[in-house]
Amino acid sequence: MTQDFDIDCLIVGNNQMNFSEYVRTLRQMGEKAGAFRDVGLSFYEANGEILSCTDHFNRHYRSDGAEFSYDNVLSATVTVMGSFLDQAGFSFDFINSFQEGREKLVSLLKEKRIRAVAITTTYYVFALPIMEIMDLIRTHAPQVKVIVGGPYINTQFKINGQEEFAFLMSQIGADYYVVNSQGEQALVDVLSALRDNKEPTDVPNCIAAAAAPTPGFRQTAEVHQLADHMTTWSLFRDAVGEDNRRMVMTRTAVSCPFSCSFCSFPAHAGTYRYLPPDLVIKELDHIEALGSVNSVTFIDDTFNVPIHRFEDILERLLRRNYSFRWNCNLRLQHVNENIISKLRQAGCEGVFLGLESGSDTILRNMNKKSRARSYLQGLKWLRQHEIMSYASFIIGFPGETDETVGETIAMIEEGQPDFFRAQLWYYDTMTPVHDSAEKYGLRNSQFEWTHNTMTSRQAADWIEHIHGNITKSVWLPQNDFDYPSLFNLLSRGWSIEQIKAFLRDFNSRVRRRLGNEGQAPPIALVQNDAVANVTFAF
Repeated sequence: MTQDFDIDCLIVGNNQMNFSEYVRTLRQMGEKAGAFRDVGLSFYEANGEILSCTDHFNRHYRSDGAEFSYDNVLSATVTVMGSFLDQAGFSFDFINSFQEGREKLVSLLKEKRIRAVAITTTYYVFALPIMEIMDLIRTHAPQVKVIVGGPYINTQFKINGQEEFAFLMSQIGADYYVVNSQGEQALVDVLSALRDNKEPTDVPNCIAAAAAPTPGFRQTAEVHQLADHMTTWSLFRDAVGEDNRRMVMTRTAVSCPFSCSFCSFPAHAGTYRYLPPDLVIKELDHIEALGSVNSVTFIDDTFNVPIHRFEDILERLLRRNYSFRWNCNLRLQHVNENIISKLRQAGCEGVFLGLESGSDTILRNMNKKSRARSYLQGLKWLRQHEIMSYASFIIGFPGETDETVGETIAMIEEGQPDFFRAQLWYYDTMTPVHDSAEKYGLRNSQFEWTHNTMTSRQAADWIEHIHGNITKSVWLPQNDFDYPSLFNLLSRGWSIEQIKAFLRDFNSRVRRRLGNEGQAPPIALVQNDAVANVTFAF
């Protein structure tokens, strides 16, 4: 007999684990461990408590009564997956952010008949966040089917043997696992089988927990035409404007056209593909029609490539004059001053810059296809046209030396991005650089590595030095805050200078915890007129 369900699929978004518990877990590895030192620049301790940047804001800077959290931003993972399910004829509900949505999740599990729960894994590098979600589901609805899929599961299947992956499945405790970097079609196929009271044993890219992968397990590529699966924004009208959620994320492309040697994203995501400009504008028209969105983040890895498409989109944005502002990832080597000028006029309020290094030697090793001088020129144009910039750097990539780190420091001080972060290189054996392990003398992996010219501990020492000594750009903590938080604050009406002052206050407390407060220059609030009168030599 067919059972009626209130919800075919309940989507559970990202689980940003309790930060203090996360820190305590990493601390057990030792305070010299790379993973702990990487997170160590994202918190301070007061009266026995571990406080992240988000905690610091909510305790000392919140004035509108609304919590600052990840739930303030509508997840693109949720909107893309929900729209795909709706187009396939399945009903859905969602938890945008697990920690903030726990109460809603428990209520739905207790009060609604749910065919299956889908857990996304876009941002995970270990299983603990998934296991925390599973514990709650099994406590309140042990009978419900749970499907886990996405990049984390796909990566673990690739890097582990059959027994190791079977053990991981037993740890997580779900019913089905989708092994694909995207997996929307596999999710639909599993739901279709469950609706027909069948076990989804023949679904491509799906593994049942009852058995490890067998010769019958079939992996196939999922390549969706973006134009056929655009987000149905009207489904999410009630999800924006409430609870201070006025910021949304959207995508106009999948994968990346570049092949940087430190990045595995293109290999996971497949061929680079993108929407034509007219459909990008159609998407934005639908977001504008929601009536309550004031900030849009384009999550495309490279929004301004191809260049001709980007220039076409800018011209259309200029004519549309939307009420919201927007931000994106930008490749500085593919812009000129005219494009930067149009960015501002078209409503761009800020850009993410994956610069990675200020050393041409390291940029070549990374296969970045760019040089430090083009970065400096681009940063100059961004300042001149008052577009906020956040520059991300990696310290410790193969070939890194004290001299190349010094070049990165010099570029940050000269280029003066509004915000920056230097991250300890994470040695992922799935990235192209692993093919050159012998050449560079690479040993170990993840945050514990050595190579011919540096160790992870030496790189972590340099990062702490950078955190304490850069004076002309403001450090942005990554853990429990990060880049989207800047636009979250702007969407609340904060100015860039207010954000900088808040972050300087937080960073000074982190330095005191590290015991290197005296090594850092005095902290002074920079006034708008002082910034406007600074001159730069290029």
